[in-house]
Amino acid sequence: MSDAERETAEARTREARERLFATLGKVQERLRPSALAQDAVDSVAERVTGVARRSAEAVRSRPLAVAAVAGTIGLVMARRWIGDIVSNHRLKGHETSKPASRSKPKAASRPRAKKGKTT
Repeated sequence: MSDAERETAEARTREARERLFATLGKVQERLRPSALAQDAVDSVAERVTGVARRSAEAVRSRPLAVAAVAGTIGLVMARRWIGDIVSNHRLKGHETSKPASRSKPKAASRPRAKKGKTT
């Protein structure tokens, strides 16, 4: 191998080593925990933005369907409250001259045995 060929080979080796170290530096930068966390946050933000945009478009294109779904969800969530209102209204509508007692009569009770002791 001549001196010129050896110098050319060494130059190529130096260039390859520099490219390798540059690549390793980039990989190390990308694998830092803070960089990974930032990538994850950016990815989630893009997805949420896309979902919000598609949802807004769906609401604009079908407002009555969205209102019906929202109303149904509201009624399901408020069903107990609505049931209480309806039952109170029914009680008021069927009152007699005697006010109805809401308390239940006490059942005859027998004395309870103490815990841990048998008789």
